Amino acid sequence: MTLTEVSFYSRKFAPFVLLFFLILLIFYYLIRVLLLTITPPQQVGLFTDPIFGKIKKPVITDAKPSSDLKFKIDTIEGRPITASESAKVFFLPSATTRFGYRERIYLIAKTLGFDTEIVKHKLEGKEATFQDATQSLKIDITNLNFTYEYRFENDPQVFQNTVYPQKKDSEDKAAEFLRTVGRYPEELAQGKSNVVFISYNPEAKQMKILTSNANANMVEIDFYRPDQEQIPVVVPKYFNSQNYVMMVVYAESIKILKAQIKFYEKSDSQIGVYPIKTGEVAWEALNSGKGFIIQNESNSQDIRIKKMFLGYYDPDTYQEYMQPVYVFLGDNNFVAYVAAVTDDYFTE
Repeated sequence: MTLTEVSFYSRKFAPFVLLFFLILLIFYYLIRVLLLTITPPQQVGLFTDPIFGKIKKPVITDAKPSSDLKFKIDTIEGRPITASESAKVFFLPSATTRFGYRERIYLIAKTLGFDTEIVKHKLEGKEATFQDATQSLKIDITNLNFTYEYRFENDPQVFQNTVYPQKKDSEDKAAEFLRTVGRYPEELAQGKSNVVFISYNPEAKQMKILTSNANANMVEIDFYRPDQEQIPVVVPKYFNSQNYVMMVVYAESIKILKAQIKFYEKSDSQIGVYPIKTGEVAWEALNSGKGFIIQNESNSQDIRIKKMFLGYYDPDTYQEYMQPVYVFLGDNNFVAYVAAVTDDYFTE
């Protein structure tokens, strides 16, 4: 066959060859689509790893049951939302008395203005107490959690010559104080903080929360753990952390009026994964009185819930786990929590 004939037949049959391959491709993809439609999707099983077995429900300080209230959901979704099918549960190992704790507690006391040559601590169980005529300090000797209070109501001179506190400067000074006393946990340093400006009238002994630092003569800095895999951490009082520093600011110094750290280290290696309630089940628990009322400024028994989400409850008293809760927010600063782990994984 000559080259001329080859060229002739190639041009003649090329369209048919191309059409054949196109038809073949069409049949191939039609068969694939057909197989996808008739093959049921594989069910992905719920992953859980409840390594702690049954656990205790969270203990929420000063909370009231959600009974005697009537709830109506008024969220954007218009219905309870299921956050996830499972969530982590973090182990909070109990602390033991630290070697050299005496030096540490006296450092805290001295930094806060105690004359430690005169004022000595009193130890009752795990709690060391320093107290004089103007201030008191309680320290847990196992983890160095502490609560400090200066009786500023009896000392109006503290509020003379104060300057308006600045947000960043207040945060820095509060963090530096906690570093100085050796109780600024890494998680708090990595987490969020909230600055609350306060106006205090020494004559009337009245305190007012402000929206800016104008006219403020006190400031509170609240510290929070960072979000856990985009799930926010919530605290017993919701709007204010149990980890805080309250102070007055002068031109060249500060005076700590109140301070507290109630922080429990969590294990990075002992983490369980537990099934959690659906949004509907959590909503039913709230309505049946099984929720925890954190705050309610409403005079009405009818509560409109404006927002619902999942959070991790960071306790202010020792308990073994940091675990998920459903958070319900409503009008008039209403806040309620519902334990999120399914009830069959609770001991009670």
